[in-house]
Order: sequence, then C-alpha cells, then structure tokens
Amino acid sequence: MDVSKFLYSLLNKFIYLTLIFLISVSNVLLSHASVLLDFNQGQNTHLSGWDWQDDVAYGNEGWVLRGDPNVGLGEKFKWGRGPLSFDKGDTGPYNTAFIDVNRRAPSTLFGGSLRVVETEGIVNHHVNWWVWYDGKPLSHRNVTNDRTNRMSLYIKTTGVDPIQVEGGVDFSNVRFHLGTYLCWNIEGQVAYGSGDGCPYEGPGNQHYYHYFTFDSGAWVHLLVDQHPQHLRGQKYTVKNNPVYESDQKNYFSQLNQMYMSVQHQQNETSMNIDEIHFYSTLDTPTPMQNEESITSLWVGHWQAEDEWRLGFSDMSFKTYNTQSIGTYQVKWSFTPITNENYETANLVIPKLFSKKEHVGEEYQGTRFRRSNRWKQTAYTSFDLPLEESDKGKLIYFAVKDVSELGEHVGSQYPWNYGDGHNSPSTFIKTIDYPYGVAQQEFPQDLPVESPSDGCLVP
Repeated sequence: MDVSKFLYSLLNKFIYLTLIFLISVSNVLLSHASVLLDFNQGQNTHLSGWDWQDDVAYGNEGWVLRGDPNVGLGEKFKWGRGPLSFDKGDTGPYNTAFIDVNRRAPSTLFGGSLRVVETEGIVNHHVNWWVWYDGKPLSHRNVTNDRTNRMSLYIKTTGVDPIQVEGGVDFSNVRFHLGTYLCWNIEGQVAYGSGDGCPYEGPGNQHYYHYFTFDSGAWVHLLVDQHPQHLRGQKYTVKNNPVYESDQKNYFSQLNQMYMSVQHQQNETSMNIDEIHFYSTLDTPTPMQNEESITSLWVGHWQAEDEWRLGFSDMSFKTYNTQSIGTYQVKWSFTPITNENYETANLVIPKLFSKKEHVGEEYQGTRFRRSNRWKQTAYTSFDLPLEESDKGKLIYFAVKDVSELGEHVGSQYPWNYGDGHNSPSTFIKTIDYPYGVAQQEFPQDLPVESPSDGCLVP
C-alpha cells in the first residue's frame, strides 16, 4: 500500500466531512432562509422539475417549470406557461446555458451551478439570462414575504475587463447588472400588458437595477437588498424599498422576474450563478442594518492572488458631485459581527483608496473612500492573516459608514474635500464568505449531489 496516497485520501475525507459539519451548523443557525434556485439536481440541460425547450419564449431557448418542492408547480399565464428561465436575447439568440456540475459556489458541497455562455455570432461580448421569469410574485410561491430584505447568491464570471482601480470606476463601467421586475394587481383592474400588473410588470414602471463592479476569477458573494441603484428611465436617486411609501408593498415580496447580465466587454464572457436564497435580517444576529449608504454589498476571495475584494453602492446622496464623498470602514471575524460587538471585531486594512491622499494622515490604512465622488460605486481590496487551518471557516465581514461632515480630508485632489455629510446610519452592513472551500478537491468516492441543500448566509 502507498502510505502517502492513503494518508492524502484520509486527509481529503477529513476536510470534506469537516466542511459538511461547518455548513450544517450554519444552516441550523440560519434556518429561516428560503431557496429559490440552487441547481443541485441536474446536469447539462437536464434540471429536475424543469423541461428544456428550444423555444420557451420569443424564440429563445431555456427551461419551463413543471414542478419543484421549493417553488411549487408551473402554470399557464396570459403570456404562456411559466415560470421560465431562458436566454434574454436582447441582441439575438447568442447565449445558451446548462447545469455545470464541475463548478459550484463555495457555500455548498453539492450539485452544480447555472452556467451561461456566449454562442457564435455575438458582436458585443456579454451574457444575459432571465434567471427567473414568472407571472406572479415570489411571495405567492412562499419564497418571500413582507419581512424578506435580502437575496443571497454567488456569481463567478470570465472575460470581464479588469478594473482600473486607482484610476476610478465610472458608472458606465459597471460590470454586472441584476435587473428586477415587480408586480401586483389592483382590485377591479384587468392586466392586459406590461405596466398593468401581474402576470406582467406593474402597476406602472416597476423595473429596477442593481449594479455590481467586480473582476473575473473568483466566486463572489452578492447580497442584494431592497435598495436598487436605478429605476428604468429615472434620473433621481432610488429610495430603499421603493414601493413601500407609494403602494405599501415590499420589494422582494412582489418580485416576479429578474435577469442577470455581464455588460459588454472586450473578450468572450461567461457567468456561473449558484445558491439563490432569500431571508430577512430580522432572523439574524444583526436585525437592523445600514440600508442607505451601503447597498448591493459583495465580497470575494481571489485565490490566485490570495486577495480579498469588497464593494457596494453608496445611495445616501440625492445628487453626486464634488461634495458627495463618504468614508467607510470594514471589520472581520470568525463569529457573527453585530452592531453591539462591532468595535471588538478585527480591523481590515484596506489597500485601495485608503492612503493619506484619500483619507488624511490620521486615518490612512484604516478607512477608505469611493474612487469617484460623482459615482455611487465603492471598492477596495485587502489581505487577511488567515492560516491553512482556517480553510473551511466562515469569515464574517461588517462594513460601516464612518462619514463625518467635513472630516477625512485627503491630501490630494480629488479627495481633498471633507465628507459631504454625516453617515445616514449608525448601523453596520454584514456579509460572509467561506474561506478556501473552492480550493478543495473533493474525493471521487464521496457523493457530490444531494436532494437538498441548506443556505449559508450572514
């Protein structure tokens, strides 16, 4: 017997079972999350409970739901059978998708992910897919309710143009779009088309956008909240939970359609999507969080560089100009970070937009600012003092807006202005990420699929 091979196999099995235990513990603690799609039961174009068709809608290929334990049965709407998941086809039928069993999010040990790729004929490189297209809100499928305020998912892209970090990131250079549509019905009114209500969009204009800017090369954990970055056709800043004040509705409760898109790039693109879950922060250790200046939060670990990257959108300014500048701080821990224990968590040392010229001498290396005062995007990178023995552990992060009117004046233009206002919230925003899991090679003699899978969320 080759003792070294035996010991290596034994070590792999130990790591595998340890990861199962850690994820299982997390699932017990966070059992209130609801699964929309986890892509655990499928391969290629086969997806359990769904039928693949060459023309599910508008001449585009994709899946139509028969029935699934998480979301119920498919049904017929005025526009056809649904729910659907299919090629968005804005520039022609140049995308296709399949269940990729070779790639899965680091938050799960089972199944595969949805992989969307370009096909021949595409001119402007991008992938674009209706991930969920339904004729009724997710609350009618018992996936969300009026308490739901988070959608958690993992994304990995290829072909995205590298971010020019020190040169600033323009709004037009956002790499990833998540577009949402909401619907509900008004009593006594019939819906004939878009804008009229379910099974279409509406009433009125209910198409929103969440923007993310991150590089290819890593699984990125996205936390979509109820504060989108844009409403179709509008120039003003969108409010948090935008349909509540006007219609007493809640954003995720009325969500009925969404697509995901890598925006036009110079090279061929693809994206893998996995583990789409919904939950409420009211069911977590940190129920109250910053929903104004830290929105569309994401974090990822680029293993090749052993570098962490994190970003979000600051939606707290009514307009964006030379005075619209804020300052932020990040902390991390092996245990959940709350508003109460934030001060005792480990300080992240940001590598970008955190020097004397950005935040002033007193705060250099401890806080960071946005790369462009005229834009909402915040972005930085950092290293963490993690050991080999920490692989498989869940790393908890918290971001805090520490802006103070007139403070954090940098020594160099364009950061030589003080903060444009005080932080609109004293609360933190939380997110997590499983360290090193994607680096593991799972033993071939252990199962890689399971009929169910839990949620790993903050």
